Amino acid sequence: MHQMIRKALLAAAVAAVSLMSAFPALAQVADGQKVTVVEPFPEEQLKTEYSEASTSNKSKLNLTSTSDDEYVNAGPGAEKKAPEPVKPKEFSLGTFKITGYCNCEICSGGHNLTYSGTVPTPNHTVSADLSRYPLGTKLKVGGTVYTVEDMGSSVNGNTLDIFYSSHEEALAKGTYTAEVFLVEE
Repeated sequence: MHQMIRKALLAAAVAAVSLMSAFPALAQVADGQKVTVVEPFPEEQLKTEYSEASTSNKSKLNLTSTSDDEYVNAGPGAEKKAPEPVKPKEFSLGTFKITGYCNCEICSGGHNLTYSGTVPTPNHTVSADLSRYPLGTKLKVGGTVYTVEDMGSSVNGNTLDIFYSSHEEALAKGTYTAEVFLVEE
């Protein structure tokens, strides 16, 4: 009986020594320190956390499994990847009649503020039918995202009036039709 116990203890000691030589990080772990173990397991098992209590000194060794890529990219000097930017959702509202205006006496009676109280800005301010598109609504026309900040007496339904920095620029753009998208962030 004692021979069997000795053989089992000897086998356990050999296994422990070979594990320590195969995984030196486990051999040099301080009590309570977190260790990352890289194993080729399915994704569900990779995220499992193991906690093993040591009965001799009541400390805990936390093992967290992770993928090879995370392990390689986690060391000192590894480049940190910026999180993917969240792309806003866009929904087509259909085809609109697009016109242009500026701050001049002809276009806006010389008013220097929008209906919302802001100073109109080119490539940002658009006038829309406020019963359909409330102030602050983001609308995309031709690749540019505009914010509804103004209203106009002739801007109703599917018509938008884009603010330009000069009367000449507003006239140069003229009246045209374009697909308009509602942008939700």
